[in-house]
Parts: sequence; structure tokens; C-alpha cells
Amino acid sequence: MKTFALAAAAIAGLAAAPVPAQPVAAPAPPSTRAEVEQRIAQRFALRDTNHDGFLVSDELGDSAAMAIAQLDSDHDGKISLAETSRAMLAMFDSIDTDRDGTVSPAEKAAAEARIGQPQPQPQPGPEPQATPD
Repeated sequence: MKTFALAAAAIAGLAAAPVPAQPVAAPAPPSTRAEVEQRIAQRFALRDTNHDGFLVSDELGDSAAMAIAQLDSDHDGKISLAETSRAMLAMFDSIDTDRDGTVSPAEKAAAEARIGQPQPQPQPGPEPQATPD
């Protein structure tokens, strides 16, 4: 569970992109494995400023140490697209419990509950009326 949360935090830092001048609506989170793969490649390309196929501390910013510690499986001090993909797709696969390649709302809620994020609470219904005895 702790590893799952740390990997999520590392990946969130990896996925951060420069802030645009105008506010932009946040893109919907990917819900299919194909969408995740596409988003990984796009975000990796944005971060790989020298286009060498690796992310290093300078390209990772404040979360560099944590990202490298979590994702650098060959311990060469840099993160490849394959290392990034492997980690993020493993996280996707852990959420996609029925292995259909899509994260349903129920699977998303279950994953959020596992990492301790609060779930939206149902709105209370009307108060029951007292019945005369």
C-alpha cells in the first residue's frame, strides 16, 4: 500500500507539465490502458527536454529524487520511457481488477479507498417522520 502511494506521488511529479498562461480545463483522467500508454508517452516527451530518451534530475524538478528512487529499475540514475511505462501500467493494472483494459467508476473508487482518499459521501435523505403511538 505504501509503495502504491509512493509510486502514485512519483508519477504525479513526473506528469507535471509547465503551467500555461491561460487557465485550461484539466483533462479527464485516462480510463483505458491505451489512453494511459498514450498519456505516458506524451508526458515523457514533454519532460525529456534534451530528447535523449531519458529523464534526469534537471528534467524532473523538485520530485526528481523520489521519481528516480521509485522508477529507475536499472539504477543508472535516469528514467527511460520503458521504466516509466512499466511502473504506470503496473499501477493501472492494479486498479483494473477485472482486467478488461478499462477502469470503471467502481474500480476507481476502490483504488482511492485503498490509498486513503476520502470518498464522496451520499447526501442524507429527508429525516424520518415521527409516527404517533
